[in-house]
Amino acid sequence: MKTILFDGELKLVDSGLEGDYPVLAVGICGTDISMIKGSYKPRKFPLVLGHEFSLEVDGKIKTSEINIVDWTCYYCRKGMYTHCSNRKAIGIDLDGAMRERISLPSYLLHNGTGSPITSAVVEPMAAVLRMVELLRVSPEEEALVLGDGPLGIMSALVLSRLGLHVELKGRNKERLRVAMDMGLQVTNSPSSYDIVIEATGGNAVEEALSHVKPMGKIGLKSTHGMDVKLNQTKVAVEEITLIGSRCGPFYLWDKAASLAKELHVEDMIRVYPLPRFRDAFRDVMERKVVKAVLDMERK
Repeated sequence: MKTILFDGELKLVDSGLEGDYPVLAVGICGTDISMIKGSYKPRKFPLVLGHEFSLEVDGKIKTSEINIVDWTCYYCRKGMYTHCSNRKAIGIDLDGAMRERISLPSYLLHNGTGSPITSAVVEPMAAVLRMVELLRVSPEEEALVLGDGPLGIMSALVLSRLGLHVELKGRNKERLRVAMDMGLQVTNSPSSYDIVIEATGGNAVEEALSHVKPMGKIGLKSTHGMDVKLNQTKVAVEEITLIGSRCGPFYLWDKAASLAKELHVEDMIRVYPLPRFRDAFRDVMERKVVKAVLDMERK
């Protein structure tokens, strides 16, 4: 089957991989880019990338969680299965979805949005909801989101939907234009906020610290694999809470699919047919688009 393989470079190959379900669409994530650049080390090599995707199961559009777990470890028994001691992440530890077909355990599957394209970004929306859940936000709080990529824009959209005053800070004019067209307020202010979301995909923890109020909260969403500088004294003295978050657990996925439709995430997506995968990756790396999604059915 046609497969995008990363073996030091990206290649479209005819692989011997098989699968039960047709893959419909796959989103290109910042983690994919970090693995290509080398800052985030894949735990399988060569590797088929892709952990944000939609697929067809029994004629229905589905989306999928990314963690294969054992259900027997300490964390699984505590209900914290996304932290399974023996978890294997699709597209990181195991071959991912950038191929024509894939096999998955049924416990990973959730209903999509009705669209293969927007269903491919339910996974990052669920991750945003997990971050919001851990931050325990309140409508009276003011929030700043750092980052004009898909996680930044989705974070700002969700926080706004929950009633917070939200501003978005980024550097890419075209991406910021998309954010404004989606109804978000863009800022370059040095102001301080109750909540700061670091979703730049880069090393911006110090920038987040410069914007958070004493006793404020910082949500960390970037998983780039790089070491970062942290002013621990400021964190301690000002009693700032740092909260990391990764994947959305199963109970958030229906809400994530609903919000992906309600918040019109399609407005930040550019769709590429499979043969143009190199264009899609290039445009993401050059920040020419907010979100690139590969349409695996368009040849």
